Amino acid sequence: MISIFLIATVFASRLVWGQSASNVTVEDVSQAFTTSGIVPDVLSSFDPTAILNVVFHDQATNSSIDVVPGMNLTTEQTLLEPQFFLSTNNTSFDQQTFVLVILDPDAPTPQNASLAQFRHLLAGDFHVNGSTDTGLGALLTNTSAALTEFVNPTPPAGSDPHRYPVLLFMQPANFSTVAPLFINASTPRSNFNLTTFAEEVGLGDPVAGNLFFTGPDNTTNTSATSSAAPTSSGSSGTTTPASGVVGKSVPYALALFVVFVVTMSWM
Repeated sequence: MISIFLIATVFASRLVWGQSASNVTVEDVSQAFTTSGIVPDVLSSFDPTAILNVVFHDQATNSSIDVVPGMNLTTEQTLLEPQFFLSTNNTSFDQQTFVLVILDPDAPTPQNASLAQFRHLLAGDFHVNGSTDTGLGALLTNTSAALTEFVNPTPPAGSDPHRYPVLLFMQPANFSTVAPLFINASTPRSNFNLTTFAEEVGLGDPVAGNLFFTGPDNTTNTSATSSAAPTSSGSSGTTTPASGVVGKSVPYALALFVVFVVTMSWM
């Protein structure tokens, strides 16, 4: 009886926890970008050829958070600049130089994005450090100062969660000399246009990306790990995932029911 119960519990746990960052596919990322509206709000299309893994460090819990595309994070969890890892079987990426961008297309709020796009990070000269075809992939490290240093998400009180796409581009040969003509330390972060900037410096299409949501602390729920956009639940102060979400609250009850049914069927 105990062994049957354990088997059922393991099966149920897979329903509860859903997908992890280590088994995300390029199709998952593409779907997250489309479902959330990043395509077409930020990009006209998105066809990644590699996986960009994003890992935040939460100081409060001293734990790492591997971003699954579309998951919700608190402002505390996104306080520090994350690490970036590139996963691909394409060995030619090992010799490439990359540009990383994090932006917010929902500033100051999704309903009134008058400051969008807000630039949270723009940096070049990233290279892979290690093997790209194992685990989370190779750590991406850069060798020069960022054009725009990382600032953490700070959506205003009362706002719905904001979308934060993280994009990786192949770096053009003249990026280091051309890009500072358009973006430097004195350039306002707000009203950035990624499409225009990409055309100006010859970035091309992103080769990888990721996506997370962050709302003000009273509207953020860390339970959703999905490839869909969340929707505000209004006065309850929580975030309700849209269709397609694999969360940990409703599925938890379903998981317990599965355990019960499977166990009883073997009695």
